[in-house]
Amino acid sequence: MPPAISVDQAGPLSFPLKPKVVEALVSQCEQAPFGKGTQTLVDTKVRKTFELSPDRFQISDEWNAQVAAVVAHVSDKLGLPPGELQAELYKLLVYRRGGFFKPHRDSEKHDGMVASLIIVLPNPFAGGELTVRQTQSRVQKFQFPEAASGQGISYAAFYADCEHEVSRLSSGVRVCLCYNLILRTTAPASPKPRSTVTDIAPLLAAVRAWFTAAPATPLVLALEHQYSERSLSGELLKGNDRALADLVLPTAAAADCEIHLAHISRHLLQEAYNESKSRRDEDDWGWSPKPLKKQKLRIGATHEDELLGTQLTTFDGVKKPWESISLQVSAIISQIPLEEWKPTSEEYEGYTGNTGNMLDRWYHRTAFVLWPKARQHTVLAEAGFETSVPALNELVDALATSRDAGRESVRADSIALALAIIADWPDPHDFFRKQPKEDAIESLLTSFCSSLIKLNDRAVITTLLSQVAPQDTNLPLTPLLLHACRKFGLPAIAAELQAILTPPTHERLLTSFPTRNLEWLEAVCELPQSDPDTEKIKGDLCRQVASWYCADIASREQDKVTARKRAQNLHEKQLPVLLQVLLHCGCDTEVHKVVSCVKSRTDLFRLQHAHVPALKRLVPWSAQRFGEIPPLLRQWLTDVRQRLIGLTATKPQPPANWTRPATVRCSCQHCLQLVEFMKDPTAEVQRIFGSDKLHSHLAYEISRCRLDLVCDLESQQGRHELVLQKTQTSFDRSLRRYQRNIKLLEDLPQPAGDT
Repeated sequence: MPPAISVDQAGPLSFPLKPKVVEALVSQCEQAPFGKGTQTLVDTKVRKTFELSPDRFQISDEWNAQVAAVVAHVSDKLGLPPGELQAELYKLLVYRRGGFFKPHRDSEKHDGMVASLIIVLPNPFAGGELTVRQTQSRVQKFQFPEAASGQGISYAAFYADCEHEVSRLSSGVRVCLCYNLILRTTAPASPKPRSTVTDIAPLLAAVRAWFTAAPATPLVLALEHQYSERSLSGELLKGNDRALADLVLPTAAAADCEIHLAHISRHLLQEAYNESKSRRDEDDWGWSPKPLKKQKLRIGATHEDELLGTQLTTFDGVKKPWESISLQVSAIISQIPLEEWKPTSEEYEGYTGNTGNMLDRWYHRTAFVLWPKARQHTVLAEAGFETSVPALNELVDALATSRDAGRESVRADSIALALAIIADWPDPHDFFRKQPKEDAIESLLTSFCSSLIKLNDRAVITTLLSQVAPQDTNLPLTPLLLHACRKFGLPAIAAELQAILTPPTHERLLTSFPTRNLEWLEAVCELPQSDPDTEKIKGDLCRQVASWYCADIASREQDKVTARKRAQNLHEKQLPVLLQVLLHCGCDTEVHKVVSCVKSRTDLFRLQHAHVPALKRLVPWSAQRFGEIPPLLRQWLTDVRQRLIGLTATKPQPPANWTRPATVRCSCQHCLQLVEFMKDPTAEVQRIFGSDKLHSHLAYEISRCRLDLVCDLESQQGRHELVLQKTQTSFDRSLRRYQRNIKLLEDLPQPAGDT
């Protein structure tokens, strides 16, 4: 029996509808939109339908009782829990002749939405077949014969993740009510599976055999349906997936495995060759510009096959704070063979200058992911910092609120995961291993060290210091080492710190002295004085640092501009800190050694970058710290002052004529003529005719030797000439240098008592 419907400003609807009623109904409707990503669009080339929102019409209570009976039947057919499925009216749709809707999937408009229900009301029409596809092989078509004949109602229900389409209506008008089917479950958080021990025996044996052969490789059980993030929960599983859960849950419990729902993402990168060559509409490469789906591709070698599990969620819907975990394609169990999975998206790149054709394909499914509880720490650690560090943070935070009964268990789990992360620490020099983004590395490493401080386990900290810290200079050590010194004492970690301060010997690992080591050493040496053994260790560490620093300086090539530029920033930051630490610990011999190295390498240690900034910091600091300036420091200050006085004794004067410095490295005829021109006191401009090669050679020599010349190329009557104009660049450079040295001299600290 059709419902009693009354539409605002159109009146009651009596089925079958008369033409005037149809026109009145359509006049109150809007063109139906569709969703594309985050956009809501209206395009009659995609969807040609009219819709009316429920707030624009009224429907009888008797009809709602009929819908409840339909929902009960649908719930049973879809394999959903009885009595927990509810229908929520969404829209009234009107398809006129020519109306259609191209293939699409319904969005989940509410939490718990699992399916859609379409009830077609009795009104004559032809065409408009509804095709529902769950997979490529599972397709069902609905023609609604009773409603199409005007004799009764027809309905169809399908899961929300199923692709469906409405073919073009050839005649008549189809009116239907659309409902969202929502699962209002009241099931307990941990549902009791219905499978018996006998039922699970084959699967249990297979799971145990798998984890015996591959203990730390998670097992992936692909589901039939795809679930969004908001519907990723055991209580919202559909059809056969719910039956699979009844089998898998007790199996996981019997095998002592962790089980999660997850989104599975597979990226496949393969060589592909287009064999759909056509004589018509060929592009520059001779290939037909057909859409990818219509091209005939021959697949070649596989370059990448990456499988990740994301959005990991417990069966009761609690999302874990993990970025992703690494999975293996060989560990997937799927009712549909992997070769038949339909790509979510794909990109085909034709020939380029460097590579052949490459086909990128992405696949997305939902699955159960299992791994042994005893191997959880390894699984999380192998997933990378983005997953393992948040997991450790979660455990350590839980430790702070754990009661006595469960505290030791949580602590043991935290320690085990921390050690697993350290054991699987990525090699910072391995460029082929995927690393977190640079802006995330610092935050993750800081968070990891903070968790170790909260965990307060000496064995974990010393393991990190011995196995990771010497190689990974990105690891922020200062807060962790201060904590370890206060809790366990400096002697407890002295051996590990000495290893950190030992220069790497492998050529691949040779680097500049890490600034990080100075930062933590300064903090450790600033700790209050204690027993003689501790103070001796501080001195030994300082001597190690000074030795490495001086060796780093000695290893740099002389007069290398790149080496100088790379070193300047480090020297400006490192030198004053290093000397301050050495002075604080009374390492006078090392202070003398470092200052001597600095003085001997004028190519690396410039006055403005190293000497003056270091003295500006060290002189007032030492006067305040010791009540006087150490003799070594005072002598260095005197030397720098005398050097600057010498450099500023005579102010540069502008040139009196056009004679300019003329030092060139080339001795060819043209360069010798250039030298004569530079020495000529009366010549300001010179024009040189010749080939482009000659012009390029002279321009290069002028730039390389920094001559006081500017070059310009002019064309006259088809001939090119190089115009050379003398400048006073050398004088300007000398004047700037003089003014800079005057400023440096003024900035030098003046010790108390000096005049």
